[in-house]
Amino acid sequence: MRKTTIILLLSIFASSSGICQKQMTEVIICSTVHGAHTINPNYSYNTLFKFIENYNPDIIGVEIRNEDIDSSLTYLKNNYPFEMYECIKKYPDMKVLGFDWLGSDIEGKAIPENYWEKISTIKKTQQKLNQDSIMLKKLTILKVVAEEKNKLALNTSLYEMNDGRYDIINYIYYKQLAELLQNTEYEVLSDFYQQRDEQIALNIIEIIKSNLGKKMIFLIGADHRYYTLEKVQQVFGNQIMLNNFDQTNTDIKVEKSE
Repeated sequence: MRKTTIILLLSIFASSSGICQKQMTEVIICSTVHGAHTINPNYSYNTLFKFIENYNPDIIGVEIRNEDIDSSLTYLKNNYPFEMYECIKKYPDMKVLGFDWLGSDIEGKAIPENYWEKISTIKKTQQKLNQDSIMLKKLTILKVVAEEKNKLALNTSLYEMNDGRYDIINYIYYKQLAELLQNTEYEVLSDFYQQRDEQIALNIIEIIKSNLGKKMIFLIGADHRYYTLEKVQQVFGNQIMLNNFDQTNTDIKVEKSE
């Protein structure tokens, strides 16, 4: 009887030890505002970096293509936002992974030096749209929504940029834009925006699947967060701890950018 009890206790101990060792996957999908960090008094680059450091993740996902993550600093500066490539230099002891997608024409290839100025058909179409007075007049209906987006990006804190308000406004903006561009020569723009969101979300989901049990943060341009967040929630549900901002970095102070 005593032997049976000891075996049972050892079995329970081994079982409970296994449960303890199974780490919960923690994921934060954090909106960044790119160049606006330099002028937003409530959400500077310093605020973002302090947030990352306090969170202390195993993995930092950045809006850089995976094929470009080991490129030179000059190359990264020419193609990506500061907060994204700065993480590679700033956190050498953390695993930094890229998840961006910029089009099938350059997929798996280096971005040509003059790509954005002379080659990209998306950039050329955007420039043409910006000079089309008839289409611009139709797009004035988006002015109020665009102004609200800018107001949030230029004034709100890290927590406020991630509380869902910007996500909803941004969803409305791009839904209306797609309807206005439909059946025009500019429809390729909304198609590209949608495809990029889809690819970013897929890449982030794959990173999470490959790193279950770890603590991850994904720095993502605010315009892409809504779609990605929705897809991550659909795939993982309550299997991961998602966007637990409430218990993170409560000691961060607001600092003005230099």
